[in-house]
Amino acid sequence: MKKALIVVQNENTRTRKFGEEIAAFLLNRGLSAELIPINNFDPHKLQGTDYLLLSGYRNGSLFSHADNEWVSFVDKLPTLNGIKTALFDTYKIFPGRLFAKMKKYLRKKTDDVSFTFKSSDGSLSVSDKLDLNDFIR
Repeated sequence: MKKALIVVQNENTRTRKFGEEIAAFLLNRGLSAELIPINNFDPHKLQGTDYLLLSGYRNGSLFSHADNEWVSFVDKLPTLNGIKTALFDTYKIFPGRLFAKMKKYLRKKTDDVSFTFKSSDGSLSVSDKLDLNDFIR
């Protein structure tokens, strides 16, 4: 069985809801899917992981500078070779604006982050479901 880890920051309940919907969708597609808060993440969890989905960081400002907790998390990640990685983000205004910055931080860990998912309300859209199907192929 393929394994997916979905890592979220606890502060944003909308992002957590989006992560939960992603996990439920992947479970319904026959994958093992686990939602993990960023502050409880153990790099050993990556063993046997096929897919890693990381939530966006947010420091509370409109211009969204890197959150120290998220940057520290990425710094502690091992190289993600062989683990297909995607990013997801929620924000009422301009969802997904953080992806370029997130990819910059992840460049040391993986060079292939081709899938991104965004939502303004934390709901998984039909388009997201189609993209998730492509992501897990």
